[in-house]
Amino acid sequence: MAVTIQICIRYVNVSTVWSAVPSVRSRGRASMQESATRRRASTRERLLDAAREVLADTGIQGATVEQICERAGYTRGAFYSNYASKDDLILDLFMREKDRMLIALRSAVEDKLEGGDIGSIAHVLDRFVTSQPTDRTWFLVHQEFVTHAVRQHRIADVYAELWEQTHREFGDVIDAACQALGRRLTIDLRDATRLLIAIFDATLRDAFLGSDADEADLTAMREQIPTLLLALSEPAER
Repeated sequence: MAVTIQICIRYVNVSTVWSAVPSVRSRGRASMQESATRRRASTRERLLDAAREVLADTGIQGATVEQICERAGYTRGAFYSNYASKDDLILDLFMREKDRMLIALRSAVEDKLEGGDIGSIAHVLDRFVTSQPTDRTWFLVHQEFVTHAVRQHRIADVYAELWEQTHREFGDVIDAACQALGRRLTIDLRDATRLLIAIFDATLRDAFLGSDADEADLTAMREQIPTLLLALSEPAER
């Protein structure tokens, strides 16, 4: 009887361990997949950072996959395991830069405008500028996006949709800013968004055309945008 009990206990223990093996294997596979995902994300970030520098130096037309790989410290194999072509990488870079700007702007609006007044816009711009690069490289890359889209008709529609999406997302932030200030726009949100983005672009262009500095002087923009937003809006209780 005792022998039978011992055999049963051993059987139960072995069965328990054996049944746990698939779970251990599953966790091991999940861990390996997570590690591979992190490595892939890291590789993409390095490729995008390298592309940003190369595009600013040579332009999109002049940039090659080899130059980007060399700057990132990767082989062509690493590039093509992440992107099908240079255009795919450029589109990914566009989306990353746009998302970073939106995150910085949303954070600035949420942090500085709650219960504020129109003068708070200057604080929003200060917060945005300090958290979002507005250097010469950034400006050159963004100008390259536009030039590339105009030059390459086969991808023009893709870029046009991305620009429209960008304007809608920035428009949502501007609308939220007006609500936080207790104001409402007196013109169409889309038109207001395009005006404010145009001022931002023009300020950067003028800053870099008039100086060889790496960082743009945005003093004029800090004064112009609050004034324009005040002119384009009215108190919401009217």
